[in-house]
Amino acid sequence: MKLLKDKRVVITVLSIILVLVVMSSTTYALFFRVYTMENVESYTSGVLEITVEEGTALTLNNTLPMEDSEGASLTPYTFKVTNTGNLIYMFDLKISSTTTSNQINPAYIKVKLNDKEPVTLSSLSDGLIASDLILKPEESVTMSVRIWLSNNTPNSEIGKEFSAKIITEGSGVDYLSPSFITLSNLGLKVSEGTPNFNKTAQASCSDETTCETTNGIYEAEDDLGISYYFRGAVENNYVKFAGFYWRIIRINGDGTIRMIYDGTSAHANGESSTDRRVSATAFNPNNDDNAYAGYMYGTPGSSTYEDTHANINNSTIKTANDNWYKTNIVDKGYGNYVVDAIYCNDRSLSIGTGIGTEDTHYKVHNRIYRNKTPTLKCAQTEDKFTTSSSLGNGDLTYPVGLITADEAAYAGGRYNTLNLSYYLYNGNNYSTMSPNAYVDRVTIWNVYATGNFGVYNVSSTNMGLCPVISLRSDITFSGNGTMNSPFEIAS
Repeated sequence: MKLLKDKRVVITVLSIILVLVVMSSTTYALFFRVYTMENVESYTSGVLEITVEEGTALTLNNTLPMEDSEGASLTPYTFKVTNTGNLIYMFDLKISSTTTSNQINPAYIKVKLNDKEPVTLSSLSDGLIASDLILKPEESVTMSVRIWLSNNTPNSEIGKEFSAKIITEGSGVDYLSPSFITLSNLGLKVSEGTPNFNKTAQASCSDETTCETTNGIYEAEDDLGISYYFRGAVENNYVKFAGFYWRIIRINGDGTIRMIYDGTSAHANGESSTDRRVSATAFNPNNDDNAYAGYMYGTPGSSTYEDTHANINNSTIKTANDNWYKTNIVDKGYGNYVVDAIYCNDRSLSIGTGIGTEDTHYKVHNRIYRNKTPTLKCAQTEDKFTTSSSLGNGDLTYPVGLITADEAAYAGGRYNTLNLSYYLYNGNNYSTMSPNAYVDRVTIWNVYATGNFGVYNVSSTNMGLCPVISLRSDITFSGNGTMNSPFEIAS
């Protein structure tokens, strides 16, 4: 990311003189004044134009301390910020005191921005009330501010004053990756450091001291750029879409949002529920040939790798996935929110030829079982399942796939290790898209109902389907991603 010369823009000024006088009929008003920038070089920074909406003047009659519920219902001061420049503008929003003397203690001043929870002014670091706000050229955002005295304001504050200004501090940006824009729009932050994949993220085990807690959002490279993935017992990756609940797996390298089906209602981490998968289904009808390692497969009994793994026949689970997607996404009018993405059925070889009944280990086996080195990259074009041939193999009918074993490992799954806490555990068996090996039969990586992560016979009907889709990167969301306030597409 390249940041250009910083600009500090005063967008509005609010002044309050809060004098606590019991039984007084004096009126105290909050005034906005708009300052515009002069001599701004529009080619080096975005320009923020600020307008105050009509009818938002707030009058505080007989101002007294009040409960948060009362303060949150006050008529807000509403203003719109528009980027009139030709660059993306990224900025912070701050409230800065301009009181010269005899100031009310900031610990008793409550501030509420938009629909966020109210906070005390003293709890804000350098007055920061919103960070990493992003406006593309010609985009606007409307914000509202409420301010009041907390209910526990003591009599010692009577007669004191408070005045402040709301400012922006930011800069024009000539490049910003789609992934960062999406993370910022969702209010998400990337965790520092790198998880240890020899340990399980927030595992449930007999000796709690042996488990490493690595809950959060981390980054790794995928085929399209830097991807940001959720790991462990995270509680801020809930999405409600198309009448179902989903959990975000990761922000793809192109900024699209990859998520996995999680039921018809919201479920807490560690909760077992049959509705958290679509159905029980085998991955493929048979297990006696390397061909059946494929999400789509070629001709069993073939003498070449190419014929064995040609993308000709739909797997059992792909058929079920496509049917579910058409009925629940396409036919209900939600298909325009879903975009093409790479769903990796990695059939690259570690040991063996991948032909017929020859013993074969696919590379996922080494990455997950032996080396603990998952990856979000897909080695072979023919294994990149997409609807578009420009992005991958172009062999999908619909832009829906399954989670990979690598993604499950990044999320906190570890071979043959119990984990009842991470967000992928749902009390059901369900398949990944990643083949493990052919040794007497084909096995596929699987998230177990018991909380383990391991491999399973591809023809077993005891496995299940949890669809994975990717949402567009330019969608505006409401909510904060929690179970009680999931991200939803804003109307």
